[in-house]
Amino acid sequence: MIGAWFSLDKTVPTGRFQMRYNYSATLREDVSSAVNAAFKSAGIVNIAFVAEQVRLRNLAENVALEDIEHLVLQAAQLLGAAIEFDMLPDGHDDRHGNDGRSPFEPPYSTSIQ
Repeated sequence: MIGAWFSLDKTVPTGRFQMRYNYSATLREDVSSAVNAAFKSAGIVNIAFVAEQVRLRNLAENVALEDIEHLVLQAAQLLGAAIEFDMLPDGHDDRHGNDGRSPFEPPYSTSIQ
């Protein structure tokens, strides 16, 4: 059975050990509202940007950015929103072509619709 390991208590098998994720209701609600707001305002959800905003508002929870990104991705997928995966660093201005990308990277953000 493919989905047999999935359960509501968020227990995820990882080799011989299991990791348990017990996210607070506050964090889950913040993720949901942030994803909804991003989707309504821009029509696209920038996973890294929204996750960082949620992480900064919930520093006391001590949840890794990668874990919050996973929650944001799940919430965006449930909405059927277009998804963007990259984010420019804080204060970085790419309007003048100095965006720090290598010549082999596209000059636009990557998104899935």
